[in-house]
Amino acid sequence: MRIGIAVRTDSVTIGASGDFTISAPDGAAAVASTATDTWVVQADAAGRIVATRRGGGAAVTGDSGILTVMPVASAHVEINGRAYRGSVLLRADAPGAITAINLVELETYLLGVVPAEIPPLELEAVKAQAVAARTYAVGHLGRRDSLGFDFFDSVLDQVYAGVAAEDPTASLAVRETAGEVLLYDGMPILAYYHSTCGGRTAAIEEVWNRAPLPYLRSVSDVVPGTSRAYCDISNRYRWSVTWTGDALRAVLEAGLREHLGQPSLTVQRVSDLEGVGRTPSGRMAALRINADGVTREVVGDSIRWILRELPDRILNSTAIQELEVQRVGDEVVAASVMGGGWGHGVGMCQMGAIGRARAGHEYREILSAYYTGAVVARLY
Repeated sequence: MRIGIAVRTDSVTIGASGDFTISAPDGAAAVASTATDTWVVQADAAGRIVATRRGGGAAVTGDSGILTVMPVASAHVEINGRAYRGSVLLRADAPGAITAINLVELETYLLGVVPAEIPPLELEAVKAQAVAARTYAVGHLGRRDSLGFDFFDSVLDQVYAGVAAEDPTASLAVRETAGEVLLYDGMPILAYYHSTCGGRTAAIEEVWNRAPLPYLRSVSDVVPGTSRAYCDISNRYRWSVTWTGDALRAVLEAGLREHLGQPSLTVQRVSDLEGVGRTPSGRMAALRINADGVTREVVGDSIRWILRELPDRILNSTAIQELEVQRVGDEVVAASVMGGGWGHGVGMCQMGAIGRARAGHEYREILSAYYTGAVVARLY
C-alpha cells in the first residue's frame, strides 16, 4: 500500500524510533541514522531531492528525485513527527515540492485506519469496520495513481493515523478478520461507510452522480418493533444549525468558491435559500440559492459542502428535515436547519453498527444489514 502522508509540500521532517537508513534508489548514497537524528528533506529547482541532517554533518541527495527511508528491525519511521510502520518513499514532484509516501502492507495499514474511523467500543462493530475498510482499500487500490500513491491519509479516502492511533480492540478486530472482504457476484464491493445515518442510509445514486449499485441501497436503521434507531446513540443523530445573515453569506461564499473553483467569488446579498424535493431516503434532493441576482441549484452531497456549518466545516449531512429563512424585504437575514445524521449516508452506518453490536449482532450480520446481498469472504 502507498499512502500519501505529506503531499506536494515544501519540506518534510524525517526521523525514527530506532536506527534507520536514508538512501538513493541505486544505494550509492546511503547514510545510517539513529533515533536521535532528525532530517529535513526538500526538493531543489533541478528536481533533485536533498535530505539534510539537523545539526549538520551529513546530507543525502537523490539525483533522480527519489529517496527511501528504511527502519532497522522494529523501528517506526516518523514523518513530520508522527510514527508509521513500514518504510517511506520521498519523491520530488516539482521544483521545490516533495511528497512523503508511507509504504506499508494492507493488514498493517488497517491497524492505523480502523481505530481512526470508528470508536473501538464494541468488538463486533469494530470487526465490521475492519472488513469494510479492507474492502474499501482493495476496491479503490490505485485510486490516486496520478499522484504516485494509492490513498490519502485523510477523509478524502480513509483516515490513517499511524502508530499513535493503534488500539488493542481495533488490532484484535483486524487480526480476527484478516483477509476478509465483502464480495458481490464474486467481486469486492465499493464499501462506503459513514458515521451516523440518522435512521436510514442512502442509496449511492441519491448522494453522488453514480449509477445504482445493488449492495448500496437505502436501508432502515430502525430497531424492529420500536421507533428508535440503532444509531441514536450518536451525538449527531439529531442536530440544528442557525446562521445570522453575515454567517450565512460567509459559509455560502466559502462553499461556492470551492464548488465552482472561483476563489475570488463573493456573496454580498442572499435573496433566497430553498430546499427542493426529497430523495427516497428522505434527504434534501437539491438546494436552490439566489445570491447577488444569480440562482444556483446544487444536488446530493454537494449541499453540505456549500451550505456549511462554518466556513471551514461542512454541514453534518443532507438529511435536513426543516429549513427556515428569515427575510427583511427581499434579503435573507437569518436561516436555520434541523437535521439528522453525520456523513454522506451511503453504506455502513458506524454508530448503527455499534448499536447493533450492543444488541447482540455479530459482525457478518451487521455488514449484511448495510450492504444488501454482499457476502463476507476470505480473499487471502
